[in-house]
Amino acid sequence: MCEMLNLFVPSRHPTRCPPVRGLEFVEDGEVQRDFKARYAGRGTILAGVTSGPCLCGFDDWAALWEQVQAQLAADQVDEVAVLRFWSGDRYQLTEVVVDPDDDPASTELALGVVALAQVVRPEARRHRQVVRALIEHLGAAVVLRRKSGAPIHGVLRAFDPASEVGDVDGVFFVAAQLLAVEPAAS
Repeated sequence: MCEMLNLFVPSRHPTRCPPVRGLEFVEDGEVQRDFKARYAGRGTILAGVTSGPCLCGFDDWAALWEQVQAQLAADQVDEVAVLRFWSGDRYQLTEVVVDPDDDPASTELALGVVALAQVVRPEARRHRQVVRALIEHLGAAVVLRRKSGAPIHGVLRAFDPASEVGDVDGVFFVAAQLLAVEPAAS
């Protein structure tokens, strides 16, 4: 059994991108059957290859995400999907959305998880970063930078990711009002 990668491109004739540190995607190779069923008739599924017969031991995740970015740009599409799998295995596929410009290049792709790499508007990316930072800094001293320019200083007492409403020392805010969340200087 070997470890493999597949890449779905919503194009009948995707551009072949040059290899990144030996990793490339080609039309000839094993396609995972659950992934194939999910994207049947909607474009092309490419197989990841390196210098060897499989991707066992592959750990250059930065190269994968560089390939994904290259494919998005080359085919001028807003989304591609990537799957890491063991040859011959079946999966109950789950999904995770990844912004290749936002997430760290070292993000390892989990087995059986379809990573939907989507091009996101800069405003949406910034908002997602603000929400993520609010969740991470809950209970800590912060400086919230509002779009109006007026900062909010204090301890982040509460933040609800569903409603995106929070409280810094009795001052209520909505995440959409913010440009950035910074740890307060000690």
